[in-house]
Amino acid sequence: MPKIEAGSVREHRAQRLAQLIDAAEAILSEGGVDALTAGAVAARAGIARNSIYRYFDSIDDLLELLVAREFPAWTAAVEEAVAAEDTPGEQVAAYVRANLQQAARGTHGWRASLSRGSLSPSARQRVRKLHTTLHEVLAASVDDLGHPQPELTVAVIQAVTDACVRRIDQGDDLQTVSAYATDAVRRLLAQG
Repeated sequence: MPKIEAGSVREHRAQRLAQLIDAAEAILSEGGVDALTAGAVAARAGIARNSIYRYFDSIDDLLELLVAREFPAWTAAVEEAVAAEDTPGEQVAAYVRANLQQAARGTHGWRASLSRGSLSPSARQRVRKLHTTLHEVLAASVDDLGHPQPELTVAVIQAVTDACVRRIDQGDDLQTVSAYATDAVRRLLAQG
């Protein structure tokens, strides 16, 4: 039986999974997706190759874990920023700024690229569903505004946010992009 290196089996499992994901991220950054194999991940994490399958079923599952790894923290940061504002208009602006701040942390670009190019269709669909939580945060603030076309308003705000996230991914300055996006969204909301 393998030695447990944590306070509980659950903690040990979480630590080992984090090691495997860290190893996979390092392999991706050094050699790209073609270098990501079960053997390479196991060797990098210092465990037997067949042991990695206790944590995921396939490399595709590992890729999905990589893509989705930071999503809970991203979502929590956006929810916290929105909740800190008192008015729906400022909540929408906070939504945009918080998403851009999360993108500026630097890992969104390669995770999004990995999602588009390397995940199976079913894994891509599961990752898309993760974005539903963010959509709901935005939709709730727009609904509170009483905007005449809330679904269209949410779609346009999300399109602005997504376009600006891509600019951040390409290296544009966070402050410049955030100011531009926030101004654009405020103007959109003033139209209603």
